[in-house]
Amino acid sequence: MVSSSVLSPPGASPVALKDSAGSASTPPSGILRARARIRPMSTAQKKLPAWPLLALLYGFPALWALGLLQIAPLVLAAIMLFYLIIRGNVRVPGSLWVWGAFCVWVVVAALALTRSTDIIGWGLRFVNILSAGIYALYYYNARSSISVNRLLGGLATLWVTLIVLGYGGVLFPEFRLRTPMSFIMPSGFMQNPLVRDYMLPPLAEVQRPWGAPEAYIRPSAPFPYANSWGLAYTLLTPVMLACLLRLRSIWLRIALLIGMALSTVPAIATSNRGMFIGLGISAAYVLLRQFLAANWRAVGMGVAAIAAVVVALFASGTVDNILGRQDYSDSTGGRAALYRATWNATLESPIIGYGTPRMEPSIGVSMGTQGYLWTLMFCFGFVGLALFALFMVCTVASGARVKTASGYWLHSVPVACCIVFIFYSFDIAQLTILMLASMACMRSIRDGEGL
Repeated sequence: MVSSSVLSPPGASPVALKDSAGSASTPPSGILRARARIRPMSTAQKKLPAWPLLALLYGFPALWALGLLQIAPLVLAAIMLFYLIIRGNVRVPGSLWVWGAFCVWVVVAALALTRSTDIIGWGLRFVNILSAGIYALYYYNARSSISVNRLLGGLATLWVTLIVLGYGGVLFPEFRLRTPMSFIMPSGFMQNPLVRDYMLPPLAEVQRPWGAPEAYIRPSAPFPYANSWGLAYTLLTPVMLACLLRLRSIWLRIALLIGMALSTVPAIATSNRGMFIGLGISAAYVLLRQFLAANWRAVGMGVAAIAAVVVALFASGTVDNILGRQDYSDSTGGRAALYRATWNATLESPIIGYGTPRMEPSIGVSMGTQGYLWTLMFCFGFVGLALFALFMVCTVASGARVKTASGYWLHSVPVACCIVFIFYSFDIAQLTILMLASMACMRSIRDGEGL
């Protein structure tokens, strides 16, 4: 159930005049004419402009190419917050109150920071969490200006960017884009590997584990890491299936189907096991919803499609290739050791955590990485992890009343996130996809937008 409330007090509304006996009387004609002139302005003031959120989504390729992906999202979030404040009458779904509490706790966790350099890592995570919450709140309140289809179009732009740059990673793995921001960034900052990857973004991760017969080329752009690419693909593919079901043009449907087929090339090249797990969860969830709704034709088509994909993955050698990488890079065993170290360290600071990841010398990897669950637990303690988990439970429960196939696919995004956040880390783009897909389901249920 989605609960909503109003943050700002309602403005003065017109009331009927009363005579001396207390009964209502008709206002004078002059007042009625004045109201007629005022009403259009009041309506315009209540309409949130679409451009800040659409600029974030449709402008994503340009922001990446300019090197602004760590700056523009915060600026746009500030603009959205400004519009929400001056318009007032902000409706907040119950799950976003939990997200607000989560943001507050992240601030409390800053008390655990011990070095001045840790402020940068903590600040980046806090800004991402806060900004994603603002985007969700803005979309939830912008029904008159941002329809579901406009939102899906913006998310489709992210997906197209992902696929195009994924092919770039396959074809030109050593290429780095020199963004305009790289020319003005101080040289000291450019020495930081993460900052360098944002200012001079690579198209792929080229991994050469010892003993491997050849390097593994794993597309990563527009993100620094191939796992981030895989997570974005996991979250955006169900969104694209929702788009497919809502398109009326047969030609657009054919074009999208071709694009989805072509997208498998960079997706397979990333060798992301978690990506296939996440997509499998989404597909299984939608299949379950169709079964419960007694849509037998959809169930039959879904089972056939899943079976065909599984056969294709084995027949093409994709599964063998992904599993073969484990012979030279024991990422599973390395993660297990890191998770044990992270758990033991969190037990020493279980309430507020450590604010930011910290290096584990015996493993050579920072604790609080390799999965958002472990990031939340280590950086913000068990309280921070519990608040995020509560938000996810509220989000899944609130959006479960969608009734259409496109709604099922959108709702599968937060459902899949409940599992993949164990082994995938969420950056601003992935958090934004999660939040907007969730709010699309909730707003549709509230306003009857056809999901």
